[in-house]
Amino acid sequence: MLRRDSQELRFFSTITTFGTPRDVTIDELHIECCFPVDDATAALCRALARDDPGADHGHRQ
Repeated sequence: MLRRDSQELRFFSTITTFGTPRDVTIDELHIECCFPVDDATAALCRALARDDPGADHGHRQ
C-alpha cells in the first residue's frame, strides 16, 4: 500500500524474470508491473496520467 496525500493507493504486482544459462546479461533482467486493486486507485492513476505533460499517452504528432 502507498499513500499520496490522504489517499491510500493499492496495487498488486507481477514480476517476470528472464534468464538463460548462456547469457549473463539476460540472466538478471526482471520486469515488475503494478496494477490498481480498486476503483479509487485506478481513477487516481488515470488522473495522474492525464495531468502529466511529459507523457506520450500513445499519441503521435
